[in-house]
Amino acid sequence: MTHYKMQLVASNDANQSIIAIPTLLEESFSSCAYINMVATTNVVPNMSKLELYDGTTKLQIPFKMARTAAPAPVVICMSPQFAAEQWQLFVIHAHTARYFGAHIHLYITSLIDSFFDLAIEYEKLGYVTLDFWLRLKFANASMDAVEPNIHAELRNQAGAESDCLLQYKEAAKFIMFFDLDDILIPRGFTNYFDEITSLYQRHPHIQTFQYTKRELLTYNKPTINDINIQESLGHTWFVNEEDYGKIITDPSKLNSMWIHQSWNVKKNFISKTNYIIHLQKPVDSDSRDPVSYRRSDFDEMKSMQLNTSILLPIQEDLERVINSTTIQEIATRLPKTTYYFHIIYRCYYEKFYRRPKKDSCPNGEGCQLPQRHDMNCVHSNAEFKSGPPMYPITYHYHVNTHWTREKGCHA
Repeated sequence: MTHYKMQLVASNDANQSIIAIPTLLEESFSSCAYINMVATTNVVPNMSKLELYDGTTKLQIPFKMARTAAPAPVVICMSPQFAAEQWQLFVIHAHTARYFGAHIHLYITSLIDSFFDLAIEYEKLGYVTLDFWLRLKFANASMDAVEPNIHAELRNQAGAESDCLLQYKEAAKFIMFFDLDDILIPRGFTNYFDEITSLYQRHPHIQTFQYTKRELLTYNKPTINDINIQESLGHTWFVNEEDYGKIITDPSKLNSMWIHQSWNVKKNFISKTNYIIHLQKPVDSDSRDPVSYRRSDFDEMKSMQLNTSILLPIQEDLERVINSTTIQEIATRLPKTTYYFHIIYRCYYEKFYRRPKKDSCPNGEGCQLPQRHDMNCVHSNAEFKSGPPMYPITYHYHVNTHWTREKGCHA
């Protein structure tokens, strides 16, 4: 597809129009039928209409302008959540990111309903922006089209990362591409902006910096009032090995993104001055290890001890926020233990982590999610549209995104 000469017709209200042939950037690392690709090109000033043209048929493409301002100079693009219930990680990450000068942009496919209500309150307070991330659907699929979700790499997470990059490309100074369980504490600096600025001052020609991960032993708390930031992040029980990391970038230097890196960057610079704290497998509040079959070996690594006094203001901010009547009411409905997490983790482990298959398309489709009457989710939804058959690209899209409360949870 990267050799396909796509034609886009861009026009504005001043009767200016051009036909542009964009550069196509592929972000994929598997043998999937549906992959993430980003088209980049220059268009007319104040564009009001964009059309896909195959030489015979034109189709108008809905578009939105990039953001011109960001809530913070650093934005954390958070991978899509599905059947998500670990609200404890969300709370810890939201307050940590806010204190060190970042804003979280969180994509949601489905969240446990009480977790969603909590996230909405944090959005109102400016800690996070919630965004829709939909399962792939075709309104009018061709007879030979394969089911998209089965044949999309890891739930099209790369599409979400690229979308977030392009949303904040002209608004944020720096972007961090993290999962919910990836937390960064600045070292030698008081905020993320200064730490990342220092990296670019020392390495001005680098496009992206990679921070490796260190898994930290962590315990979920049964109630929001029990959460203690110093207890969660201030101890020294780590796995004594580095794991593959995540990317931080100046968005002006990047046009597309995969999950862990961009395949259109020749080389990531691996930072040795800091690491990501990985809260990968929290022990549940009933002391049950949800991933006992893949137990991590933790060591007490005192050389990695944080100055825990820097965590005190984060705890104070947490206590201030959760003292509201609304959040305390929501807290009574939050799950005390996880249900879906260990089911999904086990499925992913069996499907492609334990026995990776060559030329396969890794994703969570086919994972069994046993439903419970007492666990319902809020799902992202939309009206799905399909354009006319075109060669070689038929354009499918959606309009009117909205949240729906449904019985049960789907991924």
